[in-house]
Amino acid sequence: MTHQSFLKKYDVPEMTQKNGVSRRRVAVVIGDLLVVVAAYTVAYLLRFDFEWEGYYSAVFLGTVPAVMLSYLMASYYFGLNRGLRHYASFGDILNVAKAAFAAAAIQSTFILFVTQGRFPRSILLMTPMLTLGGVAVVHAIVRYAKEFLQDRAAGLPTRTAVIIGAGDLGELVYRQMRTEDDVNYRIAAFFDEDEEKWGMRMHGVPVVGGASRLAAFLVRNAVDEVVVAVTSARGQAVSAVAEAMRELAKRPLIKIAPSLDEMLRTPSAGANPRKVQPADLLNRKEVRLDLARIAASIEGKVVLVTGAGGTIGGELCRQAITYRPRTIVLVETHATALFYREMELREKMPTVKVIPVLGNVRDQNLLDRVFKTHKPQVVFHAAAHKHVLQLESNVQEGVSNNTLGTYHLAAAADKHGVEVFLLISTDKAVRPSCVMGATKRAAEIVVTDFARRSKTRFVAVRFGNVLGSSGSVLKIFQEQIELGRPITITHPDVTRFFMTVEEAVGLVLQTGAMARGGEVFVLKMGDPVRIMDMARNLILLSGLEPGRDVEIRITGLKTGEKMAEELVEDPAGEEQSEHPEIMVLRAENGHVDNLAEKVLELELASRGNDKALMMRRLSEFVPTFTADAAHGDFAEARD
Repeated sequence: MTHQSFLKKYDVPEMTQKNGVSRRRVAVVIGDLLVVVAAYTVAYLLRFDFEWEGYYSAVFLGTVPAVMLSYLMASYYFGLNRGLRHYASFGDILNVAKAAFAAAAIQSTFILFVTQGRFPRSILLMTPMLTLGGVAVVHAIVRYAKEFLQDRAAGLPTRTAVIIGAGDLGELVYRQMRTEDDVNYRIAAFFDEDEEKWGMRMHGVPVVGGASRLAAFLVRNAVDEVVVAVTSARGQAVSAVAEAMRELAKRPLIKIAPSLDEMLRTPSAGANPRKVQPADLLNRKEVRLDLARIAASIEGKVVLVTGAGGTIGGELCRQAITYRPRTIVLVETHATALFYREMELREKMPTVKVIPVLGNVRDQNLLDRVFKTHKPQVVFHAAAHKHVLQLESNVQEGVSNNTLGTYHLAAAADKHGVEVFLLISTDKAVRPSCVMGATKRAAEIVVTDFARRSKTRFVAVRFGNVLGSSGSVLKIFQEQIELGRPITITHPDVTRFFMTVEEAVGLVLQTGAMARGGEVFVLKMGDPVRIMDMARNLILLSGLEPGRDVEIRITGLKTGEKMAEELVEDPAGEEQSEHPEIMVLRAENGHVDNLAEKVLELELASRGNDKALMMRRLSEFVPTFTADAAHGDFAEARD
């Protein structure tokens, strides 16, 4: 809720907001005192069967002020007057209990001293218990009024929802939805795969069964929203919900409860359910990072990020800056992207020095000046051309940027004594069939060769597709669905590895902290995802029917594309790293004799206009490169 909407909702003029809060606190204190006096009175009545002698009448009247004063002291100490009654929790009731019994101790000391022991002890025991019960009832009434009466009186629209997941997250989402300002939610049921919860109730709402019973429930009941609130196997749960709704004439809106990681990244959003995103279709568990180790590798240091305006580079900047480096240097060729990244980071962490560098990693003079001036200690190299089909017809640019640019940056890092150099690589570098993959594999070879003879710890990190990045297939699918266009898929059996950008970058920072030099780290991507299944689920989750509302059109594999990607050439060469989600390869990229000479040959070829020569030099550099048949001129030249 915004500041203005808060004032409007409670009809509080902005200039008197503090006075309004004070009046509310006074009302809370008065209400609690009335409950205390009532509890004290009821205790008297119960002790004397609703009749007491004149002596005790006088004692009652004489001790009421002491009872009130003792409770005031205890409630102030335990902060009861600062609680919001309509958000009261078990912790608040526990504080009430502490205050009630603390007040009882003060009352007992005073009353027994004044009456010299002529006072029924049972009253002193009953009063705090009756006080606790009375305050709890008041809390319940206020909360009920907040959740039901106030919203209904406001004339808010009513929406019926069910929640998938009857655990901690589901309970949190329930409470968040019940206090929604714009909609009066009625939660009709919970669904959970834990059979022990079936037939039980949470906040009075039944746990009907597992997701398999969802379809029948939706047929019998009018439901507006289905909220998925699970912390593990989220992709499986979302797919099950989509499938359960497939045959319905009118489909509810599917929403997702944010994970703990999402709530930490955007605290203002809380546990508010959001629309389904492609990442929700992945069956990935939440990755745990060694934050202390990452912080030790970055805090107080000068960090340089290339490709800072891109998806991976930008997220590297966002996450790295939270570990408080002394300086972060942004290298980017796109002026507008660099401008916005610099502004974003300055706002995010004003205490960290942000230095924008507009330029290209192929510019050796620029790199030398930047390294000499700013003395970076940690380098994250994310700058690269990554679009497969684009580089098939722009071989020269791919080699020049992805391979030669990496060589020049690595040489500058070695020359100026950088501590850690980390190259962002790709699964397309494994047995590459496209120019993009070959140039990245060549970049890996460059980095591992430098690692053999440099004090700088050179490493590479290899992973698959990143959701949400520019040109990502799922982002394209979403745009096609929104525009009412057919979804285009290259082949019905194509599979790919997917990972969210936040998860990938978090693990990249983890590898940087673990780097010893010479490793090729491989992020565990889970099981490969069938693109056809992903497309169908996205259509279903948009409330549409595949084939009927949205056409799925098969276009055929593009030049350089594979049916399935790999993360390693030889699984036997994998080793488990110190982190459960990261594997390490120490010998996949073989030694290159006369690296500088090979690079010079590539550079000379890139300056000419001979594509066949360029392809031949690239294949010599990367022996596992199998070019697409479309490069016929290269095949002839190589023969």
